[in-house]
Amino acid sequence: MYLIIILITIFFNCTLISSAINKSNFNINGAVLSHIHKEGNGYGSKKSDEMHTHLKKIGYNSVQINTFCYMRDISIPAVFYGFDTTLYKKNLINEIKQLHKKGFTVMLKPHVWVGGIEFNPENWRNKIDYSNPGERASWFHNYENFIIKQAMIAEDNEVEIFVIGTELVKLAKYDKEWKKIIKQVRDVYSGKITYAAEGNNAFKIEFWDGLDFIGLDVYFQLTNKINPELKDLEEGWKKNEEKIRLLSEKYNKKIIFTEIGYKSVIGTAVRPWEWNGDQEVSQLQQAHAFEAMYRTFSNKEYIEGIYIWKYFTDNNSYEKDNIKKGFTPYGKITEGVISGWIN
Repeated sequence: MYLIIILITIFFNCTLISSAINKSNFNINGAVLSHIHKEGNGYGSKKSDEMHTHLKKIGYNSVQINTFCYMRDISIPAVFYGFDTTLYKKNLINEIKQLHKKGFTVMLKPHVWVGGIEFNPENWRNKIDYSNPGERASWFHNYENFIIKQAMIAEDNEVEIFVIGTELVKLAKYDKEWKKIIKQVRDVYSGKITYAAEGNNAFKIEFWDGLDFIGLDVYFQLTNKINPELKDLEEGWKKNEEKIRLLSEKYNKKIIFTEIGYKSVIGTAVRPWEWNGDQEVSQLQQAHAFEAMYRTFSNKEYIEGIYIWKYFTDNNSYEKDNIKKGFTPYGKITEGVISGWIN
């Protein structure tokens, strides 16, 4: 009897959610496809190609793929890349070819990973900064070497959108250095380019005029309520929508949500950027958060599109609990919401 009640409740809520007021007018309805760093499970693998088929069925028309350079510690301006065998160039090229063959456009979005396997918020890319001009020049030189090679891969394989940087909050204030990177990327890459800014940092960046799109990794707090109603989340989005629109108007550039994601847990819209394994599962709250986003932005002409964080090249991964409580929409109520808006 208890199971029947749960199923009826889910069906009732799904019916309410899926009765979308409009269809999405986004040009890009994208999914982020996260690489599993295991041979045969990541980019270019059969497993990844199977996920492409799933994403196509949901209705996505674009896929974002992520590559990495690495730093041991934010205090040391050394940047490493090329040693991860699962991300060898041949695997990346195979992934792009598989995606294009299925009719997706591709966004290539490189990331800087700092430290070891475990996430450490005090040793993370958003805190990288060097007041010493020599150290800062060294970091940008090392990063440029990485990002230009990535841009060349994007050019050679007809990637449609390339991201020159991701969530480098404290480094984003160095306008001169980023304009140099933009020029260098344009010298080798003919597609569209953007930068993926972390939340409110986007409104402090001054080099948007040199890019084709303004990119936002969108994890704004929508409410203080642990169990909000859908209307609460819509109100939360309205508070952020105006400043996003004004940013677009200031630079006369369309906005791409280079990441937008919600965990399938209770209170997901309170601190959507934060992973907390102690929260209880709630697929419905995740679905409500996406429904509120679509209702707010689906008819806004200044939004070029979105990339939903995140799917995995292989769900049988090292993030099993993250599959249950984490950001992925795979097999959850949220996929019905997304499909209802974009199909």
